[in-house]
Amino acid sequence: MSSTRPARNIGIDLLRVFSITMVVVGHAGPFPHDTLLTIWRMPLFFMLSGFFFTPGRPLRIEITKRWDSLIVPYLGWSVVISVWLIVMLWGQDQVILEHLTTGWAGGPNQSIFWMAAWFITTLAAATILRRFLECFGPIVVWSVAVGGLAVSNYWAMLVSDGNLASHPLVNTPLRLGLALPVLFYLLCGEAMRKVLMPLVLRYSANAVAASGLLLIIAGLFTTWRFDIQAHYIQSGDFGTLGLTPLIAIVVTAGFILVFATWVNHTLHKLPIARAAVSRLVRTGTPVVFIHGLVLVWMYQNGFGEDSIQDYAVRVSVAILVSFTLALLVNSTPAARLLAGTDQEPNVFRHRRDEGF
Repeated sequence: MSSTRPARNIGIDLLRVFSITMVVVGHAGPFPHDTLLTIWRMPLFFMLSGFFFTPGRPLRIEITKRWDSLIVPYLGWSVVISVWLIVMLWGQDQVILEHLTTGWAGGPNQSIFWMAAWFITTLAAATILRRFLECFGPIVVWSVAVGGLAVSNYWAMLVSDGNLASHPLVNTPLRLGLALPVLFYLLCGEAMRKVLMPLVLRYSANAVAASGLLLIIAGLFTTWRFDIQAHYIQSGDFGTLGLTPLIAIVVTAGFILVFATWVNHTLHKLPIARAAVSRLVRTGTPVVFIHGLVLVWMYQNGFGEDSIQDYAVRVSVAILVSFTLALLVNSTPAARLLAGTDQEPNVFRHRRDEGF
C-alpha cells in the first residue's frame, strides 16, 4: 500500500488568494448591487481559515503559532502604518496623535489607516478560542459559536434601533470580542472540509463543479431577489437573522467545489501557475495591511469619486500594488516580521502558507 500523501489542492490555495482579493475589492468603495459581494466576502475569509484547522494541536502551540503568524505581523505593520501616517500628515500634530491613538487601541473607532486590521486580531482570537474549546467537544463548541452569533445580531439590532449606544463585542480592544460570533464561520469551514472534500475525490469533477456553480448562483439570486441584508461583521452585524449566514455558507461551499475541481485540475497542468499560486497564497497578511494604505492614499489624491471609473482605478491599483509589494516583502528577511512566514528566496519554492 502506498504511503504517499495526496497531492495538495492548488485550487483551494487559489481560492484563498481570491478571498483576499475580494477583501480589497470590497474596501475600494460602493458599487451597484455590492450586497452580492458583501454577503459572502468576509465569511469566505473566515471559513477558509477554519477549513485548514488542524485538530489536536496543544493550546500553547496554537497561541505561539498565532502570535508568530498573525500578531507579530499586526504589530510590525502597525509600526509601518504609524511611520507612514506621520510622514503623510506631517505638521498636523493633533490629527496624527488621534490616528495613532485610535489605530493602536483598535475597537470601533480605529483609524482608517488600519482599515482591515481588525480581522487579523479577530481571526487570531477566534482560532485560539476554537482551540481552547476543542477539549469540551463539538456540542459545547457549536453552542458557544451559535450563541455568540445570536447575541451579536441581537446587540446589532439594539444599536440600529438606538436602544444601545455601542455594540459590546465591537467595543473591545482590537475588536477581540468579535471572536465569539466569528467562531461560527471557523466551525463551518471545518465542516465543509469534512463534507465537501470527500465529494471532490469521489465524484466527477464536472458534476461537482457544476453543483458548486448552482450553489453560487442560487445564493446570489436569493440575495438579489429577496433583498437579503449583507454582512457588516466589523460592526457586529451578521445580516438578516439566519438567512445571511446561510447564504454565505452556500456560496462558500459552491466556491470550494468549483476551485477544488475545475480550477485545481487546470492549475496542475500549468507548472508556472502552480508556482505563482504557491507564492501568492503567502501574501495574505501583508495585502490586508498594504491595500488599506493604498486606498487611503488614492482617496486623498483625486481618486475618491463614486464613479465606476474611479472605482475601477482604485480596485486595479490597490490589487496590483498590494500583491506586488507583498511579494517583495516575502522575498526579504522582513517576511517573518511582516508576513508571519519564512523568507521566500525564489519563485519556484513551494511551501505551505503560514501567514493567515
